[in-house]
Amino acid sequence: MTSPHSDSSTGVIAREEQAAIEAIKAALASQQIDPGTKPIDLRPLPFEGTWGSASTIARMAAGDIVQKQLDAEGALEGLSKKEAKKLVNERVGAASQELAATLADHIRASGRFASVDAVNGYINIGYDADATTNRLVSEVMQQHDTYGHAAPDSRNTRVMIEHSQLNTHKAAHVGHLRNICLGVALTNISTAAGFTTMPVTYIGDIGRHVIKCLWCYSTFHAGEEPREGISRGRWLGEIYVEAGMRLNYRKDVVDFLNRLIKEDTSLGEGIDRVLKNLWNNDDPVDGEDIAYLLGKVTNVGEIVPDELTDADVMMPFFTLLGDYLRGAAIEAEQSEEENSAAADRYAEWTQLHDTIDWWKQVPAWIDAEKATFQLWENHDPDFYQLWETTRDWSMDELKAIFEEFGATFDVWFTESEVEDEGRAMVRELLDRGIAEISDGLPVVKIDEKLGLEQETYRTMPILRSDGSTLYSTKDLALARKKFENYDIDQSIWVVDVRQSLYFDQITRILELYGFDDHAANLHLGYEFVTLPSGIMSSRKGNAPLLEDVRDAMISRALDVVQEKNPTLALEEQEQVSRDIAIGAIKYAMLARDGNKVIVFDPDEALSFEGHAAPYIQYAHARACRLLERAGVSDADVLAALPETSFAGQIPAELSLLQQISIFPEMVQRAATEHRPLHLTNYVFELAKRFNDFYHEAPVLQEGIDPAVRQARLALVTATRITLRNGLSLLGIVAPEQM
Repeated sequence: MTSPHSDSSTGVIAREEQAAIEAIKAALASQQIDPGTKPIDLRPLPFEGTWGSASTIARMAAGDIVQKQLDAEGALEGLSKKEAKKLVNERVGAASQELAATLADHIRASGRFASVDAVNGYINIGYDADATTNRLVSEVMQQHDTYGHAAPDSRNTRVMIEHSQLNTHKAAHVGHLRNICLGVALTNISTAAGFTTMPVTYIGDIGRHVIKCLWCYSTFHAGEEPREGISRGRWLGEIYVEAGMRLNYRKDVVDFLNRLIKEDTSLGEGIDRVLKNLWNNDDPVDGEDIAYLLGKVTNVGEIVPDELTDADVMMPFFTLLGDYLRGAAIEAEQSEEENSAAADRYAEWTQLHDTIDWWKQVPAWIDAEKATFQLWENHDPDFYQLWETTRDWSMDELKAIFEEFGATFDVWFTESEVEDEGRAMVRELLDRGIAEISDGLPVVKIDEKLGLEQETYRTMPILRSDGSTLYSTKDLALARKKFENYDIDQSIWVVDVRQSLYFDQITRILELYGFDDHAANLHLGYEFVTLPSGIMSSRKGNAPLLEDVRDAMISRALDVVQEKNPTLALEEQEQVSRDIAIGAIKYAMLARDGNKVIVFDPDEALSFEGHAAPYIQYAHARACRLLERAGVSDADVLAALPETSFAGQIPAELSLLQQISIFPEMVQRAATEHRPLHLTNYVFELAKRFNDFYHEAPVLQEGIDPAVRQARLALVTATRITLRNGLSLLGIVAPEQM
């Protein structure tokens, strides 16, 4: 059942409040009082079971009136400011109550409100709970799945939201989820708030990560197929991780050595003995590398991989180092003191030593990877064909992820499509003197060009010295393309907060370029996602893959569903479990402010008791179950509304109604501030108030007055609709049974 959107983006209570403000203005005008720039404030009445607003306008206006009276009487002459203020305050109390009573009489005479009283200088306006509730529930039910939404495109602003900028040739991990979930929610909320919204994505289909992956694939895996059960897209991600491990192998080994030297003096002494043994044994090894290492160990210095040039010298050192670490681990195990550090160090070294033959090959691999990059730059046809084929493998994977998490796009931008436009823009920036060559690189000295004395935006390279593109090359071209080709009023980048300076630099270069819409770019940053075990890295392969996290969450959710609803058909259990798991992930990514790091804990995310999606989804399912047991449809409840009385509401009912009433304003606020957090908090509070209502206001209990039952069923229906709409804007499914 769907009805047209309301022309207003405000709810019933907001319109009641606006009516109260207009009534107060009319009352003030009747007394020739001009409030001027003073706002006519309203706050909820602080009395339990009362639905209305209070205003302090009489107290504010009384202060001006008393001031003028005392001035006219000359009573303030010769007084200090402090003395004059004290005298005014002494008379304001009585004056404000007198004025409040006069204004209340005028407002009361309109007959618009259930009650109007003057209390201690405040004007208390009570709304007719029966009539107001009927209007609210009618509006919710008539608008149904558009309740809370403004009229489509009513904001007369075209907004492009770029999000979910995943890379091909890499596997998506749990850290990417925050971007996807934020982008989907922001798009939904922006559209519901009346903005013409264009969701777009920008896929990283070329760059160093692609070159690394294709170098590794061509060198070590050409002609292979992924193992059973692994998609081609995920397989490419594994090859990318392998490429990083191979190319960074020397660095990883040296990082391990540096940690050993710095962690413990005894470790340094042990390594020192290992190195000296290489000189003192029957087959002594000498060379600059050993002397270099001895110097670093002795002085606890930083070993640099590039300083170790003789691979043949390093091999025997690595063998002796392994023997030493193994001995230290055995000694620690045999001692009475519990010491897992030695065992951990030996285990880490064993893992590195498994591929020790890589040490000799790293320099050649690095050269080969650079040569592979030139194949792309030179448009080598065979390489280009390989890139297209593997790119398609990744794109299939990305499309499946986007579909599962509800991300749809009006436009798919790719880095490869804006490379040439970016190069042309760099040439133009150089020709116009905005950019210059510095140390062989085309750069823009932004602070200097803007005339800033204090370092703010620094200098940004916009092309590599060999002519290959950087991220900035392509982002400058893409930012211009968005406005020129799509007639938008605002462009929003949803990218993590670590790129804040970068996007400021892009915007300032566009300003120097003379691009009129540069100020219409907005970077919406957010902090990263970690696990309870610590920070993740896709290069190192220690970031849990998105599909693994999803599958684990679905499995956990299925256990809970089978426990709570064992009679549900298996197919339905599996679907509900998927809805719960995906909803839990999304809510966890949205329920913290953007400037807060998310520590993603699956157990917390799947909680049916805490601040988590399953708790809210369960409230929706409970409402559905109540209506099912009552045997009423939405059409039945709507048809009965004209005869339904909501008089005599208890506090739990009123609290729930008040929460339902502010949903349209929360949608507008979340859209204007670009903060889905407002809606996650809103739906949680709505679920909480519904659960309070469920326990305090029996609906189907035997002996309930039929009129009360009818009113409460209407309230349950309005709650169900609002919960579902709120979850929907967050991209979360509201199951009807759990």
